[in-house]
Amino acid sequence: MRKLIALFTLITGLFMTTSIAYASPVTEFEKGAISVEIGSTLDSKVSGRGKVSADVVGDFGFKATATAGVNDRFAVQFKHGMFKSKVSTIPTALGSLTTYAKAEPSDLNVLYKINPNLTFITGYEHTKISYGAHVYDASKSALHIGFTGTHKLNDQYTLFATMLGGKDVSLKEIGVSYKISDSTTFNVSYAEREVKNVDLKLKATSLLDGKENYTMKGISCLLAFKL
Repeated sequence: MRKLIALFTLITGLFMTTSIAYASPVTEFEKGAISVEIGSTLDSKVSGRGKVSADVVGDFGFKATATAGVNDRFAVQFKHGMFKSKVSTIPTALGSLTTYAKAEPSDLNVLYKINPNLTFITGYEHTKISYGAHVYDASKSALHIGFTGTHKLNDQYTLFATMLGGKDVSLKEIGVSYKISDSTTFNVSYAEREVKNVDLKLKATSLLDGKENYTMKGISCLLAFKL
């Protein structure tokens, strides 16, 4: 909560004198307005810390977002992503596992435009994490809240930042958007998502069962457009 209060103060101070919209500049707060973002992740990594420590590098990943305006203040949003790592050898106390990691985060959000300079976000997130055939699939669900804002540099480039937090979960993202047309932008951002206290259960033995803290980070390249 302290981080969210600090973020609110920071964003308000930075953006109060600028033109602000939701993180994707194509999103509009008006009834029936729909915008979509779709793209891939680059240089992605997942780190796990707990009974088993693992650091894996991404092989493939994608992100997609759909946002629908309810009126000039509210919008609803669904986000989904998938990350799959390269096959890696992960050391454990009982030997090594050669496998891949996969993470699938999903968010369902309600957006409220506080004023033209700041948007409040509240929602529900569900993240599924697996390690191939060696580990039982695990997941973490939580409610989160946060803020987002953008800072227009000129007619084509806009900076944006988002931060969310909840019990055992957090997301920090910062990026830049390039305006291709009035209805289309290309967005590049760096994001870090943390998911803590996730169950870890190996199929072969229960000796390593416990909790893991995961950090997912990387660069995203997305094309955003209005429908």
